[in-house]
Amino acid sequence: MKKSLLFEKPQGVRDFLPDTAADKRQIEREISESFASWGYREIITPMFEYMDTFRMGIRGAEDRVFKFVERSGKTVALRPDMTAPIARVAASLLKHSALPLRLSYTANIFRQQEAVAGRDTEFTQSGVELIGDPSPDGDAEMVALAASTLQTIGIEGFRIALGQVGFLHGVLEEQVADSSVREKLLAALADKDYVAFEQLVVKETVEPTRSTLLQIPKLRGGVEVLAEAGQLTGSELALQALQNLAEIWHVLQIHGVTDYVQIDLSLLLGLNYYTGAVFEGYAPMMGFPICGGGRYDELVEKFGRQAPATGFIIGIERVLEILERNGKFAPKQRVLLCYTLPEREQALRFAGFLRDRKIPVSALLVSDPKHGPTVEGSVTCNVSADRLTIGEGQEGYTDREGISLEDLYQVFRNQLRNQQGGSEE
Repeated sequence: MKKSLLFEKPQGVRDFLPDTAADKRQIEREISESFASWGYREIITPMFEYMDTFRMGIRGAEDRVFKFVERSGKTVALRPDMTAPIARVAASLLKHSALPLRLSYTANIFRQQEAVAGRDTEFTQSGVELIGDPSPDGDAEMVALAASTLQTIGIEGFRIALGQVGFLHGVLEEQVADSSVREKLLAALADKDYVAFEQLVVKETVEPTRSTLLQIPKLRGGVEVLAEAGQLTGSELALQALQNLAEIWHVLQIHGVTDYVQIDLSLLLGLNYYTGAVFEGYAPMMGFPICGGGRYDELVEKFGRQAPATGFIIGIERVLEILERNGKFAPKQRVLLCYTLPEREQALRFAGFLRDRKIPVSALLVSDPKHGPTVEGSVTCNVSADRLTIGEGQEGYTDREGISLEDLYQVFRNQLRNQQGGSEE
Protein backbone atom coordinates (compact mmCIF):
# COMPACT_ATOMS: atom_id res chain seq x y z
CA MET A 1 0.00 0.00 0.00
CA LYS A 2 1.38 3.39 -0.98
CA LYS A 3 2.37 5.53 1.99
CA SER A 4 0.24 8.65 2.45
CA LEU A 5 2.04 11.97 2.00
CA LEU A 6 -0.59 13.87 3.98
CA PHE A 7 1.83 14.83 6.77
CA GLU A 8 5.06 14.68 4.76
CA LYS A 9 6.99 17.62 3.29
CA PRO A 10 8.98 17.69 0.06
CA GLN A 11 12.74 17.34 0.42
CA GLY A 12 14.54 20.50 1.47
CA VAL A 13 11.66 22.55 2.89
CA ARG A 14 10.83 23.18 6.53
CA ASP A 15 8.21 24.44 8.95
CA PHE A 16 9.06 27.26 11.36
CA LEU A 17 7.13 26.95 14.61
CA PRO A 18 6.09 30.18 16.39
CA ASP A 19 9.18 30.80 18.54
CA THR A 20 11.60 30.09 15.67
CA ALA A 21 9.44 32.07 13.24
CA ALA A 22 9.60 35.06 15.62
CA ASP A 23 13.39 34.71 15.86
CA LYS A 24 13.64 34.56 12.06
CA ARG A 25 11.55 37.69 11.61
CA GLN A 26 13.65 39.50 14.22
CA ILE A 27 16.85 38.71 12.28
CA GLU A 28 15.27 39.82 9.02
CA ARG A 29 14.23 43.15 10.62
CA GLU A 30 17.69 43.73 12.08
CA ILE A 31 19.35 43.01 8.73
CA SER A 32 16.91 45.26 6.84
CA GLU A 33 17.57 48.08 9.30
CA SER A 34 21.32 47.63 8.85
CA PHE A 35 20.96 47.82 5.05
CA ALA A 36 18.74 50.90 5.34
CA SER A 37 21.34 52.65 7.51
CA TRP A 38 23.73 52.46 4.52
CA GLY A 39 21.15 54.00 2.18
CA TYR A 40 19.59 50.85 0.65
CA ARG A 41 15.87 50.81 -0.16
CA GLU A 42 13.81 47.63 -0.22
CA ILE A 43 12.44 46.17 -3.44
CA ILE A 44 9.94 43.30 -3.85
CA THR A 45 9.78 41.26 -7.05
CA PRO A 46 7.53 38.33 -8.09
CA MET A 47 8.13 34.88 -6.66
CA PHE A 48 8.15 33.45 -10.19
CA GLU A 49 9.28 34.89 -13.52
CA TYR A 50 9.81 33.76 -17.09
CA MET A 51 12.58 31.18 -17.37
CA ASP A 52 14.48 33.42 -19.80
CA THR A 53 15.18 35.87 -16.96
CA PHE A 54 17.27 33.27 -15.15
CA ARG A 55 18.97 31.41 -18.02
CA MET A 56 21.71 33.99 -18.39
CA GLY A 57 22.60 34.18 -14.72
CA ILE A 58 22.67 30.75 -13.09
CA ARG A 59 25.23 28.06 -13.90
CA GLY A 60 23.22 25.01 -14.99
CA ALA A 61 19.97 26.95 -14.55
CA GLU A 62 17.74 24.42 -16.30
CA ASP A 63 18.64 21.71 -13.81
CA ARG A 64 18.37 23.87 -10.68
CA VAL A 65 15.02 25.63 -11.00
CA PHE A 66 11.45 24.64 -10.26
CA LYS A 67 9.68 25.44 -13.51
CA PHE A 68 6.22 25.01 -14.96
CA VAL A 69 4.22 26.09 -17.99
CA GLU A 70 1.55 28.75 -17.58
CA ARG A 71 -1.64 28.80 -19.64
CA SER A 72 -0.07 30.94 -22.34
CA GLY A 73 2.42 28.14 -22.98
CA LYS A 74 5.39 30.13 -21.66
CA THR A 75 7.79 28.51 -19.20
CA VAL A 76 8.02 30.24 -15.83
CA ALA A 77 10.22 29.42 -12.85
CA LEU A 78 10.25 29.99 -9.12
CA ARG A 79 13.10 32.43 -8.51
CA PRO A 80 16.43 30.64 -7.88
CA ASP A 81 18.15 33.99 -7.35
CA MET A 82 17.24 37.65 -6.73
CA THR A 83 20.02 39.35 -8.68
CA ALA A 84 18.60 38.59 -12.13
CA PRO A 85 15.09 39.93 -11.28
CA ILE A 86 16.61 43.11 -9.82
CA ALA A 87 18.75 43.54 -12.93
CA ARG A 88 15.54 43.24 -14.97
CA VAL A 89 13.86 45.95 -12.87
CA ALA A 90 16.92 48.24 -13.04
CA ALA A 91 16.85 47.99 -16.84
CA SER A 92 13.08 48.47 -17.19
CA LEU A 93 10.97 50.04 -14.43
CA LEU A 94 13.95 51.99 -13.05
CA LYS A 95 15.66 52.69 -16.38
CA HIS A 96 15.21 56.46 -15.96
CA SER A 97 16.39 56.49 -12.34
CA ALA A 98 19.81 58.02 -11.78
CA LEU A 99 22.69 55.75 -10.93
CA PRO A 100 23.89 54.41 -8.63
CA LEU A 101 20.86 52.49 -7.39
CA ARG A 102 21.00 51.01 -3.89
CA LEU A 103 18.39 48.27 -3.53
CA SER A 104 17.80 45.68 -0.81
CA TYR A 105 15.50 42.70 -0.38
CA THR A 106 14.48 39.79 1.81
CA ALA A 107 12.99 36.96 -0.23
CA ASN A 108 12.44 33.23 -0.38
CA ILE A 109 14.63 31.47 -2.97
CA PHE A 110 13.92 28.11 -4.61
CA ARG A 111 16.55 25.75 -6.05
CA GLN A 112 16.59 22.09 -6.90
CA GLN A 113 19.32 20.47 -4.78
CA GLU A 114 21.04 17.15 -4.54
CA ALA A 115 20.26 15.18 -1.38
CA VAL A 116 23.03 16.85 0.66
CA ALA A 117 22.70 17.74 4.33
CA GLY A 118 22.36 21.50 4.84
CA ARG A 119 21.12 22.24 1.32
CA ASP A 120 17.53 23.48 1.41
CA THR A 121 15.40 23.77 -1.71
CA GLU A 122 13.50 26.72 -0.22
CA PHE A 123 15.45 29.25 1.82
CA THR A 124 15.45 32.96 2.65
CA GLN A 125 18.08 35.46 1.58
CA SER A 126 18.50 39.09 2.56
CA GLY A 127 20.72 41.04 0.23
CA VAL A 128 21.66 44.28 -1.47
CA GLU A 129 22.51 45.33 -5.01
CA LEU A 130 24.62 48.41 -5.79
CA ILE A 131 23.99 49.19 -9.47
CA GLY A 132 25.98 51.84 -11.32
CA ASP A 133 29.16 52.08 -9.22
CA PRO A 134 32.23 50.55 -10.95
CA SER A 135 34.73 51.67 -8.32
CA PRO A 136 36.70 49.59 -5.80
CA ASP A 137 34.91 51.69 -3.19
CA GLY A 138 31.67 49.99 -4.26
CA ASP A 139 33.26 46.54 -3.92
CA ALA A 140 34.64 47.46 -0.51
CA GLU A 141 31.23 48.78 0.55
CA MET A 142 29.76 45.34 -0.02
CA VAL A 143 32.35 43.65 2.21
CA ALA A 144 32.15 46.36 4.86
CA LEU A 145 28.34 46.28 4.91
CA ALA A 146 28.37 42.50 5.19
CA ALA A 147 30.80 42.66 8.13
CA SER A 148 28.83 45.45 9.80
CA THR A 149 25.54 43.58 9.43
CA LEU A 150 26.94 40.30 10.77
CA GLN A 151 28.22 42.22 13.78
CA THR A 152 24.86 43.94 14.23
CA ILE A 153 22.90 40.69 14.40
CA GLY A 154 25.41 39.12 16.80
CA ILE A 155 27.48 36.69 14.70
CA GLU A 156 30.82 36.12 16.44
CA GLY A 157 34.10 34.84 15.02
CA PHE A 158 33.12 35.24 11.36
CA ARG A 159 35.68 35.54 8.57
CA ILE A 160 35.28 36.88 5.04
CA ALA A 161 37.27 35.46 2.12
CA LEU A 162 37.93 37.93 -0.72
CA GLY A 163 38.92 36.91 -4.23
CA GLN A 164 38.88 38.13 -7.83
CA VAL A 165 37.41 36.25 -10.78
CA GLY A 166 39.70 38.06 -13.21
CA PHE A 167 42.80 36.63 -11.56
CA LEU A 168 41.63 33.05 -12.10
CA HIS A 169 40.50 33.64 -15.67
CA GLY A 170 43.72 35.46 -16.50
CA VAL A 171 46.03 32.78 -15.09
CA LEU A 172 44.11 29.91 -16.67
CA GLU A 173 43.91 31.59 -20.08
CA GLU A 174 47.64 32.19 -19.89
CA GLN A 175 48.53 28.67 -18.78
CA VAL A 176 45.89 26.36 -20.32
CA ALA A 177 45.11 26.47 -24.05
CA ASP A 178 42.20 24.01 -24.01
CA SER A 179 38.99 25.90 -23.07
CA SER A 180 37.24 22.70 -21.97
CA VAL A 181 40.02 22.00 -19.45
CA ARG A 182 39.78 25.58 -18.19
CA GLU A 183 36.05 25.12 -17.64
CA LYS A 184 36.64 21.92 -15.65
CA LEU A 185 39.25 23.64 -13.50
CA LEU A 186 36.93 26.59 -12.83
CA ALA A 187 34.06 24.23 -11.98
CA ALA A 188 36.24 22.41 -9.45
CA LEU A 189 37.16 25.71 -7.79
CA ALA A 190 33.52 26.86 -7.76
CA ASP A 191 32.61 23.59 -6.01
CA LYS A 192 35.58 24.02 -3.62
CA ASP A 193 36.71 20.55 -4.68
CA TYR A 194 40.43 21.16 -4.39
CA VAL A 195 41.25 17.47 -4.69
CA ALA A 196 39.52 17.36 -8.08
CA PHE A 197 41.30 20.59 -9.07
CA GLU A 198 44.71 19.10 -8.22
CA GLN A 199 43.93 15.88 -10.04
CA LEU A 200 42.89 17.79 -13.16
CA VAL A 201 46.05 19.89 -13.04
CA VAL A 202 48.25 16.82 -12.74
CA LYS A 203 46.38 14.99 -15.50
CA GLU A 204 45.97 17.82 -18.01
CA THR A 205 49.12 19.96 -17.66
CA VAL A 206 52.90 19.70 -17.65
CA GLU A 207 55.65 21.74 -15.99
CA PRO A 208 56.02 24.63 -15.43
CA THR A 209 52.24 25.16 -15.82
CA ARG A 210 51.54 22.37 -13.34
CA SER A 211 53.55 23.99 -10.52
CA THR A 212 51.98 27.39 -11.18
CA LEU A 213 48.39 26.13 -11.06
CA LEU A 214 48.99 24.01 -7.96
CA GLN A 215 49.88 27.23 -6.13
CA ILE A 216 46.41 28.73 -6.65
CA PRO A 217 44.61 27.02 -3.71
CA LYS A 218 47.49 28.12 -1.44
CA LEU A 219 47.17 31.82 -2.24
CA ARG A 220 45.39 32.79 0.97
CA GLY A 221 46.21 35.26 3.70
CA GLY A 222 46.69 39.00 4.14
CA VAL A 223 47.38 41.65 1.54
CA GLU A 224 50.92 40.26 1.14
CA VAL A 225 49.43 37.36 -0.87
CA LEU A 226 48.84 39.77 -3.76
CA ALA A 227 52.55 40.33 -4.28
CA GLU A 228 53.20 36.59 -4.12
CA ALA A 229 50.51 35.95 -6.73
CA GLY A 230 51.94 38.64 -8.98
CA GLN A 231 55.14 36.61 -9.30
CA LEU A 232 53.21 33.69 -10.82
CA THR A 233 51.72 35.39 -13.85
CA GLY A 234 52.36 37.87 -16.63
CA SER A 235 48.68 37.98 -17.62
CA GLU A 236 47.41 41.56 -17.95
CA LEU A 237 43.94 40.46 -16.80
CA ALA A 238 45.32 38.69 -13.73
CA LEU A 239 47.62 41.59 -12.78
CA GLN A 240 44.75 44.09 -13.12
CA ALA A 241 42.66 41.87 -10.83
CA LEU A 242 45.43 41.89 -8.22
CA GLN A 243 45.68 45.68 -8.43
CA ASN A 244 41.91 45.90 -8.01
CA LEU A 245 42.11 43.79 -4.83
CA ALA A 246 44.90 46.01 -3.49
CA GLU A 247 42.68 49.07 -3.95
CA ILE A 248 39.70 47.32 -2.34
CA TRP A 249 41.89 46.32 0.60
CA HIS A 250 42.93 49.94 1.09
CA VAL A 251 39.29 51.05 1.28
CA LEU A 252 38.52 48.18 3.67
CA GLN A 253 41.28 49.50 5.93
CA ILE A 254 39.48 52.85 6.01
CA HIS A 255 36.24 51.07 6.90
CA GLY A 256 38.14 49.29 9.68
CA VAL A 257 37.11 45.74 8.76
CA THR A 258 40.33 44.11 7.49
CA ASP A 259 40.60 42.13 10.73
CA TYR A 260 37.63 40.11 9.44
CA VAL A 261 38.92 39.65 5.88
CA GLN A 262 41.51 37.45 4.22
CA ILE A 263 42.52 37.24 0.57
CA ASP A 264 41.65 33.92 -1.11
CA LEU A 265 42.67 33.89 -4.76
CA SER A 266 41.14 30.45 -5.34
CA LEU A 267 37.67 31.76 -4.46
CA LEU A 268 35.07 31.33 -7.20
CA LEU A 269 31.33 31.41 -6.58
CA GLY A 270 28.82 29.09 -8.21
CA LEU A 271 26.92 31.72 -10.23
CA ASN A 272 28.38 32.44 -13.64
CA TYR A 273 27.62 36.17 -13.88
CA TYR A 274 30.43 37.35 -11.58
CA THR A 275 33.12 39.39 -13.34
CA GLY A 276 35.35 40.90 -10.64
CA ALA A 277 35.85 40.90 -6.88
CA VAL A 278 33.89 38.18 -5.03
CA PHE A 279 33.64 37.23 -1.37
CA GLU A 280 32.14 34.71 1.03
CA GLY A 281 31.62 34.82 4.79
CA TYR A 282 32.04 31.91 7.19
CA ALA A 283 31.28 31.38 10.87
CA PRO A 284 32.47 28.81 13.42
CA MET A 285 30.56 25.51 13.56
CA MET A 286 28.79 26.18 10.23
CA GLY A 287 29.82 24.06 7.28
CA PHE A 288 28.39 26.37 4.62
CA PRO A 289 28.95 30.07 3.82
CA ILE A 290 26.65 32.46 5.68
CA CYS A 291 27.01 35.28 3.15
CA GLY A 292 28.53 35.92 -0.24
CA GLY A 293 28.48 38.01 -3.38
CA GLY A 294 30.53 40.10 -5.73
CA ARG A 295 30.74 42.16 -8.89
CA TYR A 296 28.64 41.38 -11.98
CA ASP A 297 29.28 44.16 -14.51
CA GLU A 298 27.70 42.43 -17.52
CA LEU A 299 24.37 41.14 -16.21
CA VAL A 300 22.31 44.36 -16.24
CA GLU A 301 23.50 45.08 -19.79
CA LYS A 302 21.95 41.80 -20.92
CA PHE A 303 18.58 43.31 -19.98
CA GLY A 304 19.28 46.42 -22.09
CA ARG A 305 20.94 48.89 -19.69
CA GLN A 306 24.68 49.31 -19.44
CA ALA A 307 25.45 49.48 -15.72
CA PRO A 308 28.19 47.90 -13.62
CA ALA A 309 26.94 46.31 -10.43
CA THR A 310 27.86 44.46 -7.27
CA GLY A 311 25.93 42.90 -4.41
CA PHE A 312 25.76 40.18 -1.77
CA ILE A 313 23.36 38.01 0.20
CA ILE A 314 23.09 36.76 3.78
CA GLY A 315 21.57 33.30 4.30
CA ILE A 316 18.86 33.81 6.92
CA GLU A 317 18.42 30.18 7.97
CA ARG A 318 22.17 29.76 8.46
CA VAL A 319 22.62 32.81 10.68
CA LEU A 320 19.41 31.86 12.50
CA GLU A 321 20.88 28.44 13.33
CA ILE A 322 24.05 30.04 14.68
CA LEU A 323 22.27 32.65 16.76
CA GLU A 324 19.76 30.20 18.26
CA ARG A 325 22.61 27.86 19.16
CA ASN A 326 24.43 30.76 20.84
CA GLY A 327 21.39 31.81 22.89
CA LYS A 328 20.75 35.20 21.27
CA PHE A 329 17.00 35.09 21.67
CA ALA A 330 15.50 35.62 25.14
CA PRO A 331 12.15 33.94 25.85
CA LYS A 332 9.36 36.29 24.85
CA GLN A 333 6.90 36.81 27.69
CA ARG A 334 3.24 36.44 26.81
CA VAL A 335 0.13 36.65 28.97
CA LEU A 336 -3.02 34.51 28.85
CA LEU A 337 -5.78 36.57 30.50
CA CYS A 338 -8.68 34.37 31.68
CA TYR A 339 -11.98 35.90 32.75
CA THR A 340 -15.58 34.94 33.50
CA LEU A 341 -18.64 36.54 31.96
CA PRO A 342 -19.22 39.15 34.73
CA GLU A 343 -15.63 40.40 34.35
CA ARG A 344 -15.66 40.46 30.52
CA GLU A 345 -15.65 44.26 30.12
CA GLN A 346 -12.97 44.94 32.73
CA ALA A 347 -10.79 42.04 31.53
CA LEU A 348 -10.94 42.97 27.84
CA ARG A 349 -10.21 46.62 28.62
CA PHE A 350 -7.27 45.50 30.75
CA ALA A 351 -6.02 43.29 27.91
CA GLY A 352 -6.02 46.31 25.62
CA PHE A 353 -4.25 48.35 28.32
CA LEU A 354 -1.44 45.75 28.46
CA ARG A 355 -1.15 45.59 24.66
CA ASP A 356 -0.68 49.38 24.59
CA ARG A 357 2.38 48.71 26.77
CA LYS A 358 3.75 46.20 24.24
CA ILE A 359 2.83 43.16 26.37
CA PRO A 360 1.44 40.35 24.14
CA VAL A 361 -1.92 39.26 25.61
CA SER A 362 -4.41 36.55 24.66
CA ALA A 363 -7.83 36.80 26.31
CA LEU A 364 -10.04 33.77 27.01
CA LEU A 365 -13.56 33.47 28.43
CA VAL A 366 -13.71 30.62 31.00
CA SER A 367 -16.35 29.23 33.32
CA ASP A 368 -14.01 28.95 36.32
CA PRO A 369 -10.85 31.11 36.39
CA LYS A 370 -9.35 28.95 39.16
CA HIS A 371 -9.15 26.07 36.70
CA GLY A 372 -8.27 27.95 33.52
CA PRO A 373 -6.00 26.48 30.88
CA THR A 374 -2.27 26.97 30.63
CA VAL A 375 -0.44 27.76 27.42
CA GLU A 376 3.23 26.94 26.92
CA GLY A 377 5.32 30.09 27.03
CA SER A 378 2.53 32.22 28.52
CA VAL A 379 1.91 33.50 32.04
CA THR A 380 -1.70 32.70 33.00
CA CYS A 381 -3.48 35.66 34.60
CA ASN A 382 -6.97 35.08 36.06
CA VAL A 383 -9.31 38.00 36.62
CA SER A 384 -12.23 37.27 38.97
CA ALA A 385 -14.69 39.39 40.95
CA ASP A 386 -12.30 40.63 43.62
CA ARG A 387 -8.82 39.51 42.70
CA LEU A 388 -6.17 39.08 40.05
CA THR A 389 -4.18 35.85 40.11
CA ILE A 390 -0.96 35.09 38.23
CA GLY A 391 0.24 31.52 38.07
CA GLU A 392 -0.68 29.29 40.99
CA GLY A 393 -1.55 30.89 44.29
CA GLN A 394 -0.29 34.44 43.63
CA GLU A 395 -3.29 36.65 44.46
CA GLY A 396 -3.70 40.42 44.43
CA TYR A 397 -6.90 41.80 45.81
CA THR A 398 -8.36 44.54 43.67
CA ASP A 399 -11.36 46.24 45.31
CA ARG A 400 -13.55 45.76 42.27
CA GLU A 401 -15.57 48.92 42.88
CA GLY A 402 -14.04 51.74 40.90
CA ILE A 403 -10.55 50.27 40.33
CA SER A 404 -8.67 51.91 37.48
CA LEU A 405 -6.78 50.05 34.78
CA GLU A 406 -3.58 51.66 36.07
CA ASP A 407 -4.27 50.26 39.58
CA LEU A 408 -4.97 46.84 38.10
CA TYR A 409 -1.71 47.13 36.15
CA GLN A 410 0.21 47.77 39.38
CA VAL A 411 -1.33 44.64 40.93
CA PHE A 412 -0.36 42.75 37.76
CA ARG A 413 3.23 43.99 37.93
CA ASN A 414 3.58 43.18 41.64
CA GLN A 415 2.27 39.65 41.22
CA LEU A 416 4.42 39.07 38.12
CA ARG A 417 7.48 40.27 40.04
CA ASN A 418 6.67 37.93 42.93
CA GLN A 419 6.28 34.97 40.59
CA GLN A 420 9.63 35.73 38.94
CA GLY A 421 11.41 35.87 42.29
CA GLY A 422 11.76 39.61 42.53
CA SER A 423 12.73 40.46 38.94
CA GLU A 424 10.56 41.80 36.14
CA GLU A 425 11.45 41.65 32.47
